[in-house]
Amino acid sequence: MDVMQYFYVFLWAALAVMTVIVGRKEGLLAVIIASFFVFMAVWYGIRAFGNVPMFEGVLDIVFKCVLGAFAVLLGVVWVIKRRSGK
Repeated sequence: MDVMQYFYVFLWAALAVMTVIVGRKEGLLAVIIASFFVFMAVWYGIRAFGNVPMFEGVLDIVFKCVLGAFAVLLGVVWVIKRRSGK
């Protein structure tokens, strides 16, 4: 088993924890980013610890769709927050 797979799980989990701690004042934006990092930690964790091919076939399509949804949601929330601040 490749050691880097375990490192990625740790990296995504650490980023999720840091986002929650540092981004408390950002509100919904920080929640979305932290949720993204949790999703990535779980996805890579299933791949590393469960030996499931998470980046092949239908699972790869699901992964890309979820990433796209996070990107759109993050963009919409950022635009709304920016416009309401003015």
